Amino acid sequence: MVNFLIRRPIAVVMSFIAILMLGLVTSQKLPVSLIPDVDIPVITIQLNGKNKTALELENEVVRRFRSRLNQLPYLESLQSETRDGIASIVLRFSYGRDLNYAFIDVNEKVDMVMRNMPKDFERPAIMKASSTDLPAFYLNASLKKNVESKTDHLDLSETVSNVIRKKIEQLPEVAMVDMTGRMFPEISITPDAQKMKSLGLRTEQLTRVINEHNRGFGSIQVKDGQYQYNIHLSNGLHQLEDVKSIYLNVNQHLLQLKDIATVEMRAQSRSGLFMTNGEEGISMAIVKQADARMEDMSKKVNGLLRRITKDYPFIEITKVRDQTGILKYAMSNLFQSLWWGGLLAFLVMFLFLKDGRSPWLIGVSVPISLVISLLLFYLMDISINIISLSGLILGVGMMIDNSIIVIDNITQRISMGDDLMEACANGTHEVIRPLISSVLTTCAVFLPLIYLSGISGALFYDQAMAVTIGLSSSLVVSIILIPTLYRLIWIRGRKRPQEKKNRFAIFSSSDAYEKGWHWVFNHRKGMFAAFLMLIGFACLFVYILPKERFPVLDENEVLVKLDWNERINLRENRHRVVDLLDDVKPYIEHSDSYVGTQQFLHHNDLELAENESVIYLKLRQSIDKSDFEDKIHNYFTTRYPIAHYDISVPPSGFTQMFEGKEAPFILNLEQKRQKQQVGVDSLNHFVEYLNHQYPFGLITPFASETYVEICVIPEHLTLYRVGQVALFNKLKTALKSFKIEDLRSSSVYIPIVISGKMHSMEQVLRELKIRNQKSVDIPVSSLVTLKQKTNFKTYFGNRKGQVFPINFESTGGYDQTELEQLLKREVREKQDMNSSFGGSIIKAKAVLKELLIVLLIALCLLYFILAAQFESLTQPFIVLLEVPMDIAGALFILWVGGETLNLMAMIGIIVMCGIIINDSILKIDTINQLRKQGRGLKEAIEEGGHRRLKPILMTSITTILALVPFLIGDDMGSVLQRPLALVIIGGMTLGTFVSLYFVPLCYYYLNRKSND
Repeated sequence: MVNFLIRRPIAVVMSFIAILMLGLVTSQKLPVSLIPDVDIPVITIQLNGKNKTALELENEVVRRFRSRLNQLPYLESLQSETRDGIASIVLRFSYGRDLNYAFIDVNEKVDMVMRNMPKDFERPAIMKASSTDLPAFYLNASLKKNVESKTDHLDLSETVSNVIRKKIEQLPEVAMVDMTGRMFPEISITPDAQKMKSLGLRTEQLTRVINEHNRGFGSIQVKDGQYQYNIHLSNGLHQLEDVKSIYLNVNQHLLQLKDIATVEMRAQSRSGLFMTNGEEGISMAIVKQADARMEDMSKKVNGLLRRITKDYPFIEITKVRDQTGILKYAMSNLFQSLWWGGLLAFLVMFLFLKDGRSPWLIGVSVPISLVISLLLFYLMDISINIISLSGLILGVGMMIDNSIIVIDNITQRISMGDDLMEACANGTHEVIRPLISSVLTTCAVFLPLIYLSGISGALFYDQAMAVTIGLSSSLVVSIILIPTLYRLIWIRGRKRPQEKKNRFAIFSSSDAYEKGWHWVFNHRKGMFAAFLMLIGFACLFVYILPKERFPVLDENEVLVKLDWNERINLRENRHRVVDLLDDVKPYIEHSDSYVGTQQFLHHNDLELAENESVIYLKLRQSIDKSDFEDKIHNYFTTRYPIAHYDISVPPSGFTQMFEGKEAPFILNLEQKRQKQQVGVDSLNHFVEYLNHQYPFGLITPFASETYVEICVIPEHLTLYRVGQVALFNKLKTALKSFKIEDLRSSSVYIPIVISGKMHSMEQVLRELKIRNQKSVDIPVSSLVTLKQKTNFKTYFGNRKGQVFPINFESTGGYDQTELEQLLKREVREKQDMNSSFGGSIIKAKAVLKELLIVLLIALCLLYFILAAQFESLTQPFIVLLEVPMDIAGALFILWVGGETLNLMAMIGIIVMCGIIINDSILKIDTINQLRKQGRGLKEAIEEGGHRRLKPILMTSITTILALVPFLIGDDMGSVLQRPLALVIIGGMTLGTFVSLYFVPLCYYYLNRKSND
């Protein structure tokens, strides 16, 4: 087959050119995304419990939903979080569950609960998640300071919501624009108390009159002979002036509403806002269509923004938190790896092959393999994303290896006396079988990654398929195109390849190898024992290395989450945030502040109370992050010591795919009985006890809040003949405002509210009076009493019911099992509650156990493939025994580099196992062929080592050096892949010596009896 193709170079070259053209065309149609488009098996339910405290909402509403939703099939976990006025329930299903069916089931359960809820309770919002729902970037809109304009934030909100957002959403690449920070208008009616009293008017009368004037009557169909008409009856209220002009008949005198009340258009009262660089603005999260190219969307949005800024010169729009940069880094890493790999392959082949023409074949084979891979991506519906690109980047080094092996073997055949045609055919044919085995073994260690549970397996499916596709493409190019081109570039050459002088050689690798080989065989028992000791070192490093789920991404962006732990209003919250930004101004380049409650639809991490804030900060490049964290710590220690704050890395599109940030270890306290009373003071005393008794570090106490409860005196209401509803509306109007109607203005509904002028609690109770059924003014203070209460600020729940989580940032040096037993005993003695445990440490160990199972599956697949390759049941153990030795080198470099044993490092170990055994496969295959030719055992081992020395050294060096960019890069892609690169470099370095010396030694001990 190879001989036939080599004799038809034009057909081979034309076929590959045709494939390249198809690949280049389809590469322009491939969707480009930050992460693979997978359904996140999560459904979120958002409940709106207006005017309800967290305790009321938890007991009356959330508990019912939790009990019903717990019956859903394939439900892995249920977590609820309840605060004043709002609650959320997050349902996480087993991966593979059809989210469309799960969404239907959830809606059915919600409808069942809603049948028993009050009629005025709003149906909760139910949202299912997808990777495409994650924002690609954010746009911040604010008013320019240096441009004179009468526009205020209310006008800005209307312009952004009705004009700018709609224009952006009209772009075919944009799925939706999620917004927060908007203001909404309302019509405020503030009655003149003196005029109302002198005219004998009450607020209820104003409400009735406004309702009558704003009533809709529909239309009437009228017939006139052979014609018929629709007559529309207008209510007459369409704008502010219409409300001001409403007439009232007071004692046979006509008065307008504006004569007895102040009527004005104003912004509705808010419980949250958004600020960019300390100035109030509007944030827009841009979500990409699933099949769109991210770069195309970014370009079109940028072009649209340039036109918008010309039309609205008073508005400043900036792009922040651009996730497309991560994809650009991944693309640059790919091209960087290509350049590094190509350049290093040139240098390595110049040094080892003594040849100036053959290295140019590398510059052809790798790009062609990549283009063919993109064509297969298109056919298999795989997008260009950070995961699939990382797979191609890993595959680049192995693509070079395949070409090197073929070129080196052809060159060896020429040096042995074959003519050019025979050398190309025989040299390629000799390595086809081991190359196929090498590709199969590499794919065998990658493909089991798809068996990882949850989204981890779904995400790394793209990486496994990318490596498999890349290696398969490289294999086809290496055994078909490379020998054909090799023959073409030498067929007209004046000299044969072996006649070139070794002008590039620095030292003789063969001499060094031969000396080492003889020394090892002369001390074979000691060296065999030394090699086996490496397995013990691998076990030691597994034990001592710290473990976590993902690498820590150290970036110049931070997220500061604030809970002031006081019942402050929005104005005070904003004042404190601005003060904090002023204090850290020398450290930051840009800031986005989410103060109080937010209006995003798909931002569960920004469900904030009015006294909470989240601040996104982009630090200056010259700033040391630890100095900034010390500054924040000192700020809160000196000014707000009771406030809770957390500094973390902003979630990216990649990290948001997985479960949110958790404490390393979590103790969940659970009620033994459903009606068991749990006090916040009691649990905080328990937290103080743990802080004092054990070296866990600082454990954050439970957040609490003190609030005033107005209690009605029923007997006084009956005695003074005051209705409870009338009293409630009176208090609501005096303290805040009382909505009575919605005015239809164009396509917008504007609330009409009656507002009072008194706002403090003391003033209301001291001065407010309510008119009873006999038109007698009764002081409100004689109808109500005030009580102060303290409760949890947030209530949590899971599938078992209500829980009270205590987060541990450190385990204090205790082993996980030992710590669990200790805490169970303390909880049983001090709190009389049940306990369960969670946290990132437990989940990281679960992931590592899964990866160990994946590794065992991969090793079994390797054994099956190698047994078929060698036609032996014993020789595969030589290769498999090499794996734990190489792991020792991988973990050692990981330890030296200060990294942890995480998911990326474990994947790197699996990748390394697939790469490093390729050299041993080639060596054992060569030794077997030499023995079949009649060579003795030691002679075949030594000769096979010499023949495969150069390919082993070249493939190891090129693979190691191709991963160097990951070690020096500081972008997210490099940081994320750094543990993987370190593991492969360490394993390949040690594995090269194992392959050169241990494999021949082990082969000798395994076959010496049969040789005798």
